[in-house]
Amino acid sequence: MSSIHTNAAAMSAVHILRNTAVTLATTHDEVSSGLRIQTAADDAAYWSISTTMRSDRKAISAVADALGLGAAKVGVAYEGTESIVEILTAFKTRVIAAKEPGVDKAKIQKELGQLNAQAESVIASSSFNGVNWLRTGASTHLMQTAELTASIVSSFVRAADGSVAVNTTDLNLKLTSMLNAGGGGILQKEIGGVGDIGGFRRTGINSTAHQGHENHAFTGPATFGPTDYIEFDLTVDAGTHSAGQVFAGLRIDKAVIDAALAATDGKINTASQLRAVLQRVFQDNSVPATAYETLFSGSSSSSQFEIGSLETSGEPGSSIDISNVVSDFNGVHPAGFALGLEDAPINNHDNMYPQASIGFTKPFTVSPTAAIYFDVKVGPGALQTYTIDRATVDAALGTSDGTVGDATALATVIAFASAGSGLAVTASGTSLTFSADQAIYPEAGNRAARVTVENVRSTPRWTLDFDLAEIDVTGADFTLDEYIEGIEYMLKGAISSASLLGSLQMRIDLQSDFTSTLMESIEKGIGRLVDADMNEASARLKAAQAQQQLAIQSLQIANTNAAGVLSLFR
Repeated sequence: MSSIHTNAAAMSAVHILRNTAVTLATTHDEVSSGLRIQTAADDAAYWSISTTMRSDRKAISAVADALGLGAAKVGVAYEGTESIVEILTAFKTRVIAAKEPGVDKAKIQKELGQLNAQAESVIASSSFNGVNWLRTGASTHLMQTAELTASIVSSFVRAADGSVAVNTTDLNLKLTSMLNAGGGGILQKEIGGVGDIGGFRRTGINSTAHQGHENHAFTGPATFGPTDYIEFDLTVDAGTHSAGQVFAGLRIDKAVIDAALAATDGKINTASQLRAVLQRVFQDNSVPATAYETLFSGSSSSSQFEIGSLETSGEPGSSIDISNVVSDFNGVHPAGFALGLEDAPINNHDNMYPQASIGFTKPFTVSPTAAIYFDVKVGPGALQTYTIDRATVDAALGTSDGTVGDATALATVIAFASAGSGLAVTASGTSLTFSADQAIYPEAGNRAARVTVENVRSTPRWTLDFDLAEIDVTGADFTLDEYIEGIEYMLKGAISSASLLGSLQMRIDLQSDFTSTLMESIEKGIGRLVDADMNEASARLKAAQAQQQLAIQSLQIANTNAAGVLSLFR
């Protein structure tokens, strides 16, 4: 039916037109923005995910920027460290050249000074944006400093539970520092070392001794008549701890000579014959001595005669001494002539005690973290290990700083540490002498207590004891070999630092590449969720435009029909 109050066709056309307008506007926005989902109203779940991922992508982009900054810091530190490696290599070659005999060490030292200045310049210049990983400012020595951590932002992570975290790549600057304010950088000395322990480190003593003996020049020949004689006293095994045994009035005459040499002429023509005569005198008088000693003379057939102790007297000493020599040759020989017995010995070894000496080199300090160990064996005792630490040094010397300043101090400390072992340590000037304590082991010569001092070591085993700037090939603080060893140690530290920085640089590069790829993947993922299909959207736009035109035409037709009905009443 037709009505002039209600135009159902027009209302239907308007409704279609309104819906089409909404569809057209939505599709137009989708085409113009390229997004299928622009607001939470479009799709709350997808909009939430995409918004979160866009935020994460921006965070990852900031990480990418931080990685670039970190790569720059690492690159500068790496280049600086490589330069230090080259400088240390040059340093080592110059010090090795200083070992050449006749080389001008003063000129080499000037070169070393310039190399050290260059090293300091490189270290100071290895800075990016005010950050220097080769020069640290810790006020304490790095060996006593907690880790100096430098961090580089490396990733942004969202966990499954929705929590987020920014991960960092950490670098301990104690491993890269060349110079530190409080010491301990790669080019600076370490603490806790005791160096060569004042010369004690390389001690390997296994002392020996032998019986008392002396040799004389034979001044014969001589022929003894029936009344000719030589008399002398012989003291055997006298020493610090006993008076020895004295054999007085020992006599050489024709009867003794003929008996000793199986002769009848009373002649002593050679030193060898005098030895035989003296040996007969010793045997006849139960003297604990021998005339066949050869430690000095080399053989019994030499032009010298030599006597020595048999060390069977029961006395602790080991010595032999001729005295009170008198003779009478009825004017044939000068007064006092005694075939050489009257003369002072050419060489004389009496009361030998096994001992050995070392030279004190330079002062050292035993730190609270250091310890020195050494093995001692005296006489029949077992080999035992003794320890020197800071407490030992201070207790022995009455100090509190653990410093051993000279040979006397070192001898005092060693004796204190090895108390009860029977070891005696004495100092004279710059020398230390090791021997058995004679209060415990008074016997001399072959019976004397042997002394072994060996296997000297320390904890730490070895430390760098000088800065690069302290190397002076013209001085005597360290040997050239010690300098070379120290420079090699610095070189190893610098190479290790360069390896660490190089590996960190590689990791940053890999992380940067991954971050770029990750941002692209996130962008693609967001696109899959919210991007519009432009082909589909374009087709829907054209369809909506066509629907809009049809709806307008339908509305026009509906209105035309109503107008025709009204015209009938005019």
